[in-house]
Amino acid sequence: MNLLKDKIWVKLGSTNVGVVKIEEITYVIDTGSSTKFAKELLSEMDNGKKVVLNTHSHADHIQGNYLFEKNGAKIYANELEITLIRNPSFETLYLYGASPPKALRSSFYKAKPSHAVSFDKLNLIPKIDLISLPGHSPGMTAVKIDGVIFCGDAYFGANVLEKYSYPYLVDVKKFLNSLDTLEKLNADLYVPSHGVITSDPHSDIERTRAAVHNFVNAALESLKGPEYVETLCAKVSKKMSISLNAGTFYLFRSFMSSILEFLEKMGKVKNSEVAGMWEKI
Repeated sequence: MNLLKDKIWVKLGSTNVGVVKIEEITYVIDTGSSTKFAKELLSEMDNGKKVVLNTHSHADHIQGNYLFEKNGAKIYANELEITLIRNPSFETLYLYGASPPKALRSSFYKAKPSHAVSFDKLNLIPKIDLISLPGHSPGMTAVKIDGVIFCGDAYFGANVLEKYSYPYLVDVKKFLNSLDTLEKLNADLYVPSHGVITSDPHSDIERTRAAVHNFVNAALESLKGPEYVETLCAKVSKKMSISLNAGTFYLFRSFMSSILEFLEKMGKVKNSEVAGMWEKI
């Protein structure tokens, strides 16, 4: 683990995880993207009381929950994320819209269940602030401790955006509002779950915001007539040079659906008379 401040560490990985020691309790912000990572993390910690604070329910943030729970840790999350943490199969259910196919049954999309309870039931000490930053997921929550903000997926690092091209979202408007909120916060260090730790996240936040707007514009430009979401996905992925496989297609379809809902709120698109199709206004 890398020390950030007195008694505040981060374990770097494909998902960065925070570790904070306050009095006799060790708070763990997310539990990583693999069982191997979680086992390593546990081996680097003492045997004292542990509390897990999940920023949200996506599989790459909760893969180690069940191991921490076996070791006596209590798991907490935003109320809107709890059902998915307790029942991770629901994530692939909503991505596909029914019982998921083989392409969505790998651990990349589904973690093992753990019994998370609401942040409301956690007696937080004054040193810990929970900051609601929805958009990437319904209840995405950042954790601020002693000037360090563990941001979850409220924004993404430049290297991540270059690799994956688009930031997965369920609500574009809320995500953009959360970026605005994040920029107004005062902190010494910002730790994104996917990106580089920094004292000034402005550049990465602006890149994230620009990436969202690029896809919003690409979707609007590509929507030539009444089209199904799947057709629009094919056009936009080609336009933006995104390679999709049998599993990531469903992530991209969900992302494009959130963009269409955003454009609908803006009064630029609507559902056509043909069921399931979208068109410009």
